[in-house]
Amino acid sequence: MPDKVRDTSSKAAMKEMKEEYLRMLEESFETTAEYKKGDVIEAPIISISDKNIILSLGGKFDAYAEVAEYSDEKGELPFVVGDSLKGYIVDSNEQGFVIGKSLTKQFVDKRSLLDAFERKIPVSGKVYGVTKGGFNVDVLGSRAFCPASQIALRGGGENSEYIGKTLDFIVIECSENCRRVVVSHRLIQEQEEMGRKAEALKTLHVDDVVTGTVTRMTSFGAFVDLGGIEGLMHVSEISWQHVVKPQDALKQGQEVEVKILDIKGEKLSLSMKTLLENPFDSFAKEIKEGDTINCRILRLHNFGAFAEIKPGVEGLIPVSEMSRSRNVVHPREVVKEGDFVEVQVLRIDPDTQKISLSLRALQADPWDEIDEKIKLETPFNGVVESATNFGVFVTITEGITGLLPRSRVREKDNFKPGDEVELMVTSIDRENHRLTLDYTDRQPGEIVERRRPDERREPREGSDYGRFRGRSRQDDEWRRYANQKPTVADDNPFKDL
Repeated sequence: MPDKVRDTSSKAAMKEMKEEYLRMLEESFETTAEYKKGDVIEAPIISISDKNIILSLGGKFDAYAEVAEYSDEKGELPFVVGDSLKGYIVDSNEQGFVIGKSLTKQFVDKRSLLDAFERKIPVSGKVYGVTKGGFNVDVLGSRAFCPASQIALRGGGENSEYIGKTLDFIVIECSENCRRVVVSHRLIQEQEEMGRKAEALKTLHVDDVVTGTVTRMTSFGAFVDLGGIEGLMHVSEISWQHVVKPQDALKQGQEVEVKILDIKGEKLSLSMKTLLENPFDSFAKEIKEGDTINCRILRLHNFGAFAEIKPGVEGLIPVSEMSRSRNVVHPREVVKEGDFVEVQVLRIDPDTQKISLSLRALQADPWDEIDEKIKLETPFNGVVESATNFGVFVTITEGITGLLPRSRVREKDNFKPGDEVELMVTSIDRENHRLTLDYTDRQPGEIVERRRPDERREPREGSDYGRFRGRSRQDDEWRRYANQKPTVADDNPFKDL
């Protein structure tokens, strides 16, 4: 081929390549022209060097960010090629756009500060002093104020630890001339936490067993970090054994294995207890109702005492099951915490895993020897237990109480608890464990009951006695006495046993 023809072909090829280059360059400018300083971008990483992260914006001029700015506290970069990186355009040069996590002083002016306020663009600032109510911060060459409540997501640190630190802030207030600037670092942390939570929630599901770290504890439970999101482990879910406060079983920073019980939005309910064998299962196989067992008193309440049968298995001794011989108002009258006692198992509820115990059931019933202890029409010296509007209850001997009906009480007598009295037993109701009392000097023909001449002997409709038609007045008085005895309180979790 002649040299002239070769030169012509070569020039044509060069011209075509130049036109293609100009066309691609024009397209590149068109693609990148829509970006400007302060814009938020999210683009794929195409390469990572020792210092820079290169992003592809779809045009000739790519963007780059500094590795150090996006590294974590350990200095490690949590990104690889192919991941998307999010940031703000802080500058542009012949190499492309410069991407940063926030605007910095070297790239902005006062107008940029106002722009950052209006568009909520993070800005870099250095804390240089403590002032009343917060901190002085140098933000883009302007003096800014950060309230103490806005310096961190969770407080508790010393103010001095922030002095000299360079942090990212959101401008939450800015006057037109930038003389009054208020910033918040907490908002940055909240945004970052929301991002971490969203990523973590994608991988977590109910019934998952995961490993976390105890971050903080309160009176009602412990918060556990599951890698970007915290879950709450209620104090009742720490162990099968009773835990008063989380600090008794856990330590801050401790690594624990937990099960996710529930997820509601960003709230996670966790449990360590469900990963352990339930000791009630083995107890139910070993013990049955009616068995006599030894246990240790753990806690006293108005309605009864909780006793540990075995680690993780507790039963309740209701106050009504404390003694046969006397009315017990509070368990402390009979037992104290730490005591070892012998009890009878009254009831085991496998559905609720509640166990009812009794001290009373193992005590001798004084009524078994009533005929030896009590003689009819024989005077005795007793002590007034209580005086009510329907009669006077008198302790005859330990575990045995009799009733002097109000209808038989003489008008001149005013009985008070603790008074010693001399009376006699006039009747014994062995089936219902009731004794009726009277004065020892009752005269023949003395009126027993006080009534108006026109008063009907049948209980009046609507009266307390009227609710028990067919029963004697004495029966009603005993029923009232039984009803006034201490019962299991409404807040007792074992009240239905």
